[in-house]
Amino acid sequence: MKRAVFSKQTSLVFGLAMSALLISGCAVSPSEPAVNGSSEENIEVAGHRDAQLYLVEPLPADQNMEIELLQLTEILYSADLDDEQRASVLHRRAVTFDYLGLKTLALVDINQAIELKPDMADAYHSLGIYFAERGEYNGAFEAFDSVIELNPNHDYVYLNRGLAAYYNGQFSLAMSDFADHYFQNIEDPFRVMWYYFAAKEIDSGRAEEQIREQWQQANGDAWGQKILAYLVNEVSEDDLIREAFAGSDDQTQLNYRLCEAYFYMGKVAAAQGQNYNALNYFKLALSTNVYPYLEHRYARSEIARLRESIRTEQD
Repeated sequence: MKRAVFSKQTSLVFGLAMSALLISGCAVSPSEPAVNGSSEENIEVAGHRDAQLYLVEPLPADQNMEIELLQLTEILYSADLDDEQRASVLHRRAVTFDYLGLKTLALVDINQAIELKPDMADAYHSLGIYFAERGEYNGAFEAFDSVIELNPNHDYVYLNRGLAAYYNGQFSLAMSDFADHYFQNIEDPFRVMWYYFAAKEIDSGRAEEQIREQWQQANGDAWGQKILAYLVNEVSEDDLIREAFAGSDDQTQLNYRLCEAYFYMGKVAAAQGQNYNALNYFKLALSTNVYPYLEHRYARSEIARLRESIRTEQD
């Protein structure tokens, strides 16, 4: 799954077969009820009478992931593991905790994994994400730098170090990392988005030209390109939301898509000075309970930035 920012290297020792996430359900659209009794609802946004927010039922805790936790814990307590094997299982359990939103428990396992295997790049990567999400940027940079030293070709380290720099206000550093991440796969629309967000903080005019040059060739993910089309004003908010419903096979996929849609709608609203509208979008992203997506992780950072901006304006 391309949007989660933890590493996906999840193999277990002793050939443990992990359960696949298989959720089936009815296709949902704005014109028909969603599964579990959820339905499209419109609410008025402060200051924008015509704005429509489509509410979605938050995802429940995944039973397969809870079972996985039990299996991993059983291995840790009952299996005869060497330090490297124990570190691998601890890191896998940390990732599972994180998917369930249990951040502190994830951190405990990450630290134990690093103690057992100090050269474990994935564990440092997870540690960096944890620090960045909490706004502890010095710790995040140290962890991500360790990842690059141990594994310069890590798939997501430049994205996540770029996110830490972006939310710490170091936009030139963020743009450099986002550029490295973008050029690893120029067809990924989400890489275009973050390159654009950082560039916009440095030279707004050039950033607008750049995203116009890049967005059409970034066609490696149809849903992601629809969000890009929204960012370049080729589709409306209503079109984006309707596409999220129409392209979702079940409630889980709908939540994934709406988490992303709400977040980027919030980014646009904030850029237009619609702070209260943006706050509601970021809160809606949080309401999906899609914990591993970066859009869920950094919705709180966006809310904090907006509240600070509102306070500054009121002073």
